This record gives sequence, C-alpha cells and structure tokens, in this order.
Amino acid sequence: MTDKKLTINWVLPRPSLSGGVKSNRLIAEAMVRRGHRVNIVYVDMPALRPPIWRVRTLIRYWLGRYRALNKQKHHLEFSIAKLLPVQRRIITAADAPDADVTIATWWETAHWIQNWPESKGAKAYFIRHHEIHGGDPDKVRETYRYPFQKLVIASWLKRLMADQYADTDAVLVPNGVDWEQFNFQPRGKQSIPTIGMLFGIVEWKGAKAAFNAIRLVQRKLPQLRVVCFGAHPLEAVENPPDNFEYHFRPNQNDIPELYRMTDCWLLPSTIEGFGMPGLEAAACGCPLVSTRCGGPEDYVKHKHNGYLVDVGDIEAMAEDIYKVVTMDSKSWLQMSRNSAEYVKYFDWDVSAGILEKTLLDLVSTDITLLDD
Repeated sequence: MTDKKLTINWVLPRPSLSGGVKSNRLIAEAMVRRGHRVNIVYVDMPALRPPIWRVRTLIRYWLGRYRALNKQKHHLEFSIAKLLPVQRRIITAADAPDADVTIATWWETAHWIQNWPESKGAKAYFIRHHEIHGGDPDKVRETYRYPFQKLVIASWLKRLMADQYADTDAVLVPNGVDWEQFNFQPRGKQSIPTIGMLFGIVEWKGAKAAFNAIRLVQRKLPQLRVVCFGAHPLEAVENPPDNFEYHFRPNQNDIPELYRMTDCWLLPSTIEGFGMPGLEAAACGCPLVSTRCGGPEDYVKHKHNGYLVDVGDIEAMAEDIYKVVTMDSKSWLQMSRNSAEYVKYFDWDVSAGILEKTLLDLVSTDITLLDD
C-alpha cells in the first residue's frame, strides 16, 4: 500500500445485474480499502421502453418490470465508493469531479471520456470483454485503439489487445472473489444429481447449447436436476430442460447456497469476458464444465477442477457433465477441493494492488509528459 492517494473516477453506463457492473464496483471498493478516493459516475436513467407497435416486446417489458418489483435492480444500489448518478444517458466531463485518473468501463464510456480535459486525470480503460456485440463494431474497435492505459480482466483479452490492436502494454487485473461470501465448505454430492448455470438471454451466453447438452444427459440420467438463476423473468427462458428450477434475481446473499446446491457448474458461452459465476462457484467447491470461450480458461484446469470443451460441441459438454455428476463420492470431493484451491489466488485486494501500481505509474508518466 502506498502513501500516495489517488482520486479516481469510474465511469459506467446504465447499471444492471451484469458481472461487469458487479466487478467494477468490487474492484473500486478494493481501491477504497487501500485509501484512495473513488467516485463511481453512472447513468441513472430507466431502460428505453419498446415502441407501442411492438406489442409482444412491450408486454414482456412491462411483465419484466412487474416481476422485478422488490427485487435488486442493479449492482450500484449501494457502495463504499462514492456513487454519483447522472440523470442523462451520456456522461460529460462536467458530471465528474476532477481526478488523477478517469477509467472507462464500456466502449461507449471510452468514447465519452476521450476528450475530457486534463483536470479529469489520466485515462484508463477497463476492458471486460471484446464488446463488438454491444454496438457498432467499428466504433467499438475504435475505442481499443485509443491511447488509454488498458486494463484487462482475462489472459485472452491481453493477447487480443496485442494481436488485434497492437497494444502490448495492457495490464492484467483479474476479477476476484469475495472470500467472506464465497468460500469452500466441504460437502458431499447432492442426493439427486444437480447441475447449475446462469441464464442469459443473449445468444453468446450459450443457453440453448446448455439446455441441449443437459437433455442429452437426462436421457441417461432422467432425474438430473437443473438449478439456474438469472436477471430475466422465467417467461424469458425458452424451452428449458426437465427438472428445471429457476431463481429470478436472487438475493446476493443467497447465491453461495445456490452454488452449493449443485454437483457441477456449467459455463456454456460461445465467448466470455470472464464469467464471474464460474469463479464464484469454484470458490464454493463446484467442479466446472466450461467451453473454451475465453475468460473461464484462466480458472478451469482441464481434468483437475473440471473440464473444458470446444464451443459448440454439445456431445462433449454432455459427456463431461455426466462424468462429474456420476463420479464416486471420493473422486468428486477431490475435484471439489481442487476447484476451491485452484482459484484461491483470485482476490479483489490482490487485484487492487496490481491496479494501484499501474495507476500510480500512469499518473507519474502523465505528469512527466506534461512537464516536458
């Protein structure tokens, strides 16, 4: 920990229950614990409502709003960092305090801060995915060429910045685990074989492939139970497999118990920035079955704490799910222990130490350039 205390602005779009928002808040809070002054500046506006002529979409929109009553809305409802909501859809320099560093967290926010004045500090960019799925691909790619200090959360993103965007200076700042909340408690297998997964509506989250793989397993193991949670109401889950138990926007304090209800946690994405639920599940002692989709490859070691399969290989995914849920108790407990042991180095305070050094170096370099 350093004597030099920074003022840091995190700039976020409209928050949600996504892993990206959660991890931004948690690393920001870890910086607060290190004594830095942290502001989280974010868009505080409702989601755009579908036009009235899109009747089915509009019905789903209002049904979702109704189902979400009294549920957590997003990951910025509270924080030990200073929350600065902005009542517009674009954040400007006038909305953010003067700072030593301003950090973009999504491709649009990188565009927003590009021309902010020197008073807002040196510019950094937390890259949590290759976000070409999130907007105009050309505009997204443009942001990765900005002369910002790149901060990436996974090894594949560090390679991507070097290979596709000629930036070899990106710094790996991994996501962490809240070890007070997600912790290994030795346990046996479930009395009914159980697999868990996060449900997401975007295609790259791989829900359709996961459901198909689970159905293949259920041909051999009809009693296989599925425990699933997500931010979208059950009506958004199309054609789920048998024995499907869905938890809509569970309380954050209940999520560790959902992980511990499972014998195996599934990560079926076609591409994944990191995959926070997989890391948290591993910390709770879940063996993992994941596609080779990017982020999870940093914390899934094939045949050690789980299995890695090629994207789109539903048969291999089903085969490895079956292996895990039908293991003898001793072998399963060893893989469960392996999972928790293998991810023990993912720690928010450790990652904050890496980030702190990077930002102090950035500020020092920026001051030197200004002096020159």
